[in-house]
Amino acid sequence: MGTPELNIPLVELQGTPGDIGAAHGESLRELVREHAERHLEWVLAQSSVSLNETQLCELWGQHIVANEAVAPELVAEMRGIARGAGVSFERIFILNSLLDVGNLRFLDCVKGMLGCTSFALPEESGTGRALLGQTYDLAAFRRRFNAVLRIRPADGPRQLLYTLAGMIGAAGLNEEGIGININYLSSNDCQAGKLHAVIVRQALAGRNLADAVKAATVGPRAGGSHYLLSDDTGNVVSVETSATRFALAYADGKPFGHTNHYSSDWMQPVSVVRPSAVGSSIARYTALRRFLLQDNLTGESLKAMTRSHVSYPRSICAHGSPDEPEESRGATVAAMVQSLSERTMEICDGCPCEGEYVRLEL
Repeated sequence: MGTPELNIPLVELQGTPGDIGAAHGESLRELVREHAERHLEWVLAQSSVSLNETQLCELWGQHIVANEAVAPELVAEMRGIARGAGVSFERIFILNSLLDVGNLRFLDCVKGMLGCTSFALPEESGTGRALLGQTYDLAAFRRRFNAVLRIRPADGPRQLLYTLAGMIGAAGLNEEGIGININYLSSNDCQAGKLHAVIVRQALAGRNLADAVKAATVGPRAGGSHYLLSDDTGNVVSVETSATRFALAYADGKPFGHTNHYSSDWMQPVSVVRPSAVGSSIARYTALRRFLLQDNLTGESLKAMTRSHVSYPRSICAHGSPDEPEESRGATVAAMVQSLSERTMEICDGCPCEGEYVRLEL
């Protein structure tokens, strides 16, 4: 059996934020343009009130101001993507708001489509490697836009990122051995603040776990998410967030996992229960928790877990209903297991039950 080939574009980027963004936009120009267009159509199609692109940009303008105030270098990178791809900056910013724009209450963008399952193994059996990973579940049409970025910034640690064309980052690791994976969470206290993608990149700009945790806990945040953070020695921190609150949990050296509902009592007052998604989240968490109680877990075990069909089709390896169109069918568009000890990422394009993992090095 030969070495599996990577079906996802791998883009090498370096330099200033503007340089990195421009090269991203140029290298993936057609994918960025198509993704930005389809994302905008997707957002507007979910609106329960009459809404056009100009009105959406006006509504979302406050988020540009908020992010420029706390992450000007990442907004500059988005502007670079826009220049490189020949797309308006506003479209690129809204694209980078993928997990945030659903916070507009008259938009039902998320429905049952966002169902990521994240997990950490602080110490792999037999090797001691610190492993971190997830399935990334989105509307099925997003799979076409999968990408991996290998970034060498002019200032800060090198990074290896999973993302979607036109977005600055969705999950990954850096040369200091810091890793981050995420789950979408719905909260009722949304505001103008840091986008999910911005927090991911701020965490990976960190030199240590303290820097990464600061990125997730210091606001202002736009809305809710769970950030699973680890260093290369297996120190794992779980950060459940809303726009105004956060709650911490610790792996204490044991396997740890999370899905798409708040587990902390402190977060319940701001929790929004999505009827189309909560059942899947609880079922996936039940299967995940049971799996992680096993002894002698390894990276191969974790990859096998990502193929789980418990509660199919709303399972860890998510397929959605074949009767649903791509724009509204939630599915696993990618899965990854990161070895923070080795600075490597094993990534699978699409549902893990149908594909193979490919190993990438920082």
